[in-house]
Amino acid sequence: MSSTPLPPSTQLSRREALGVLGGLALPLAGLPLSAVAAENSGPAASPPAIPPVTGNPPDLANLHAPLAWLAGVRGPALSFLDSRWRDLETWKREARPVFHRQLSYAPPAEPLGATLVSREERAAFTVETVRIRATAAYDIPARVLLPRGRRGPLPAVIAMHDHSGRYVWAHEKVLSAASDSEALAAFRADAYDGAWAEALAARGFVVLVSDAFYFGARRLRVEELDPARAAGDVRAAIQTARTARPGSSEWMAAIDRTCGQYEHLTAKTIFAAGATWPGLLVWDDMRTVDYLLTRPEVDPARVGCAGLSLGGLRTAHLIAADPRIKAACVTGWMTEFAAQLRNHLRHHTWMAYVPGLYPALDLPDAAALHAPGALLVQQCSQDRLYPMSGLQGAIAKLARLYAKAGIPERFRGTFHDVPHCFRAPLQAEAFAWFERWLA
Repeated sequence: MSSTPLPPSTQLSRREALGVLGGLALPLAGLPLSAVAAENSGPAASPPAIPPVTGNPPDLANLHAPLAWLAGVRGPALSFLDSRWRDLETWKREARPVFHRQLSYAPPAEPLGATLVSREERAAFTVETVRIRATAAYDIPARVLLPRGRRGPLPAVIAMHDHSGRYVWAHEKVLSAASDSEALAAFRADAYDGAWAEALAARGFVVLVSDAFYFGARRLRVEELDPARAAGDVRAAIQTARTARPGSSEWMAAIDRTCGQYEHLTAKTIFAAGATWPGLLVWDDMRTVDYLLTRPEVDPARVGCAGLSLGGLRTAHLIAADPRIKAACVTGWMTEFAAQLRNHLRHHTWMAYVPGLYPALDLPDAAALHAPGALLVQQCSQDRLYPMSGLQGAIAKLARLYAKAGIPERFRGTFHDVPHCFRAPLQAEAFAWFERWLA
């Protein structure tokens, strides 16, 4: 989900931004596309077709046509569906280094370890707050949920929080605390029907939740910005962040508004520093895997990851980058990028784009680097963040990719007649997936 403001004529409320009324619900909602998986494991088709010129005019007007043409002629040439690839492992040995190279972020790491900050006992699990050593510049704050009364080593899942334009919260989006505000509880209930990291821990999984760069404990310190040097449309918000009571609704709104506007400058600065925003997220998430595998409670052969929205994209990128993940669930962020070009890039964060990757790999191609790992993709049919053609095309392509690899049963793509969310019915499907492949 993006924080990028829309023009007044298309301004969405928060609930709408979570995916209200996409208007195109599939008749096979909730069913796997196993039939598609069996259709084609042969040579790749032509470059991705550009969606026909129908509906709303292109967001870039006259500039759309040459850019759509460019996407059609340039990518993705390294897809496993190309006829030159016959063996999955051979393809992965060539494709995964390309993915890592385009991420452009491999900093010198500090010696692996973590500092225990606190421990909290709850009825079904213990919550440990830790700081994972990462680089000389920063640590990664995380929470580890350890099921009580279970004999280890146990399966583990990395729970990825979403974007949602809410920067004050990070792990709090999927893990509750006694100090939660009414606003946080309401957000969590709307998007998740509650704290899903806890529900998974109650089933016997070790769960790790970290604060991603730019969120929670790692957000932009808006209070330290000088309003006089800021753009005019956020000066008032910065001033409010400096004077309002921390935690108040006014303070949170000011923080979130300013962080949303400052994504542009943050992305420019990351690029100018020689990195990419997805690269930073992926490296940090891989570092949490490094740490998780040092825990005696965790079985290193049974590690998964899951997330909604930005958490779903982080999941897709992590499974492309790290073969140690054995099962995954991507919810609310799986599409074909060519389908996004006409009208659906404006809704998304800078955190989604890996510069230069598309000529080699589209997002489904990258996610297929997870094979033979088990992959569940959940699409929300009322989701306004993606065109239905992109949602359907991504599922169909992943089904073909897994079928060509000879393991169609290890991929499942489902459509749910809901807005952009990871509510209880989707969680039930995801948890059953992890119990099938990890437990």
